[in-house]
Amino acid sequence: MKKLTLISVLVLSAMVFSIAFNVGIGVNLDMSSGSVETPVFAELSVGTPLIRGVVQSYIFSFNWSSFVVKGFSIPDHSYIGLVATPGVFNNFYVRLQLYWSLNHIFQIIEGSRKPQGTPLYSRIGFGSYIGKFMLDGGFDGYWILEPLNTVPFARPYLALGYSF
Repeated sequence: MKKLTLISVLVLSAMVFSIAFNVGIGVNLDMSSGSVETPVFAELSVGTPLIRGVVQSYIFSFNWSSFVVKGFSIPDHSYIGLVATPGVFNNFYVRLQLYWSLNHIFQIIEGSRKPQGTPLYSRIGFGSYIGKFMLDGGFDGYWILEPLNTVPFARPYLALGYSF
């Protein structure tokens, strides 16, 4: 009986566990300057449809206010975190995300940065699956413990991703 239960759990886990590679484009409003930016990103996610571990890298962005294309250093603009997308109705979901800069994590490991001053980025929004496309929008921000500085949902965003 134990073997049957274990086999059932393993089979079900393998059925819902997935690895996905996504590319996407976003629209962010910078509240301090009022400029609109369009970043292009790549994302690798591992987990279940409900909760996934994510590594996301920004490749470049276009600033609509100054008409400037800015390329990013992938190591300096990569993030790791958790994303939860619980379904609400049919193909609609709520997006909850917490993530850290990989650059900041490496600085903590080497001792040049303290964990208390490192921002934890957050994102909350609503979205919908349209085939292999994910369209979601909401607000993102950050939390810093020391000095206490929280702007949890400061900047509106809109993102369109495609999953391979």
